Parts: sequence; C-alpha cells; structure tokens
Amino acid sequence: MELPTFDPSEIRFNTPWRRMATAIYARPVDGKISGFVNIDFRPCQEAITKWAEEGHRVTPTHIMMAIMARVLGRHVPELNCYARWGSVHHRGDVTIATAVLVGKELTTLKIANADKKSILELADEVNAGVSKRREGKDTAMKKRNGGLAKLPWPFRQWIFSFIRWLTYEARITIPGLGINNNMFGSMLVTNIGPLGLDNGFPALMPASNLALVIGIGKVALKPMVVDGQVVAIPALPVTGTFDHRVCDGSHIGRFGHALHHYMANPYELLE
Repeated sequence: MELPTFDPSEIRFNTPWRRMATAIYARPVDGKISGFVNIDFRPCQEAITKWAEEGHRVTPTHIMMAIMARVLGRHVPELNCYARWGSVHHRGDVTIATAVLVGKELTTLKIANADKKSILELADEVNAGVSKRREGKDTAMKKRNGGLAKLPWPFRQWIFSFIRWLTYEARITIPGLGINNNMFGSMLVTNIGPLGLDNGFPALMPASNLALVIGIGKVALKPMVVDGQVVAIPALPVTGTFDHRVCDGSHIGRFGHALHHYMANPYELLE
C-alpha cells in the first residue's frame, strides 16, 4: 500500500488546538507524550548486509534518520514544526540530527535536507562527519563547545536562558558562539544501544525547541507474534518523546504507520 504524502504549503499548521496548546503548555517540561514499540528488524538486517557487500556502512541509526527525514518531509510535515510566541511554525527544510559520542563528550551532528537524500547518501555523510569529529578536525564544533560550560552558577543559567530567548523567540543568531534557532535541526535520533541499554525514553531538552526526539536501543531477539505463532526474532526497540504543543495523537498515529512501513520496506529509503 502506497503511503500518503502531504504538501506543507497546503497544511494549516496553526489549528485551534495548537494555538490553545501553546497557551496551556510551557516549554516541554510538562506537555510531553512518550511511546515505545519493538519493531521486526529482519528486513533492515537483510538490507544492511546487502549494502555492506556493496561497500556501504549502514547502521540502525542511519536507517532511523532516513525514516524520520521522510516522515517529517513527506508524511507528517506537522512534526517538522516548533512553538514560538503562542503559535506553531513550520521549519521548511528537514534537518535530522543525531547524538555523537566524541571521547567523553556528547555532541550533535546534523544532516541538512535529509528528506532529499537516499539512505546511502545519508549514511556516507554521517560516517564522514563522525570521523571528522573524532579526529578533531571539526573546528566549528570545537568553537561551540566549552563557552557556556565555563560560566559560574547561577550566571550560567541566566545567560543560557537569555541566549535561548534570543535565538528561539527573537530569532537572533549569535555566530561567535555558533548558536542559532536551528542548532538541533528538525528532530534528534539518539542510539543508546552501543551503551549496552536495551531501551530508554529520550528527554526533550527545552533548549532544543524540538517537537520530537527518537531513541533506539540494542537490536536483540524478542518474542513476537508472526503468522499466529510466538517466535524469537531480532527486534529494534524504538522510543519517542513528543512536544504536545506541536504533536497530538493523530500525528503520532501517522508517524507510527510510516515508521512500520519503512522498517518493513527499507529499500524504499534508496528513493
């Protein structure tokens, strides 16, 4: 079955509910929705093996990033939004971020226009970016790190809150600190599997102004029902945290439908 697509220019983003939600909820400290699901990973494992034979290193993180890019760009563009001044605004371009561990520090790596890139293009770009970070060649990332962290408490909190207001509410860019209103992209994918964790619910950090964060855990054998029989199959744990000012049940339902579709049909991520 073909997935429905939606043109952002034809969607009303500021529905009555969204306008009410921006007044009811503060930044994601209370208006959050969380969910968890185990997904059959066998089709993706087969695709990863095939792509590896062709010389491409593709991981579960790359697959989830590619899926999220298509979800936000084609199937649920309402999720590619943020709340500002009591209204919900569409971001326009789709930028998918992922958390990268560099030494003992966790940073983010962003892929711009991710919905227009194939899974192989996205994976190659992420792999190159991670290598650059770990080799210490990303001077822009070094420039961003360490500034606010060196400030004493409580000045750190006050300045951080002021900078957040400038960037997200007033939409003022601060080039010297590498700070802008798209620092974390459209959404964030974090993989906690390499940390030895089966699953965990990611946090919606108020500073990010993201509508959703997706976490994936370690692929492992899980009991699932297949053709009426309970069998042990490799499953990917997927958790999500959503900003209720931007997302509601209908959006998450369409999100889940597209997620299951692409996990079962990973070769469509080549398009």
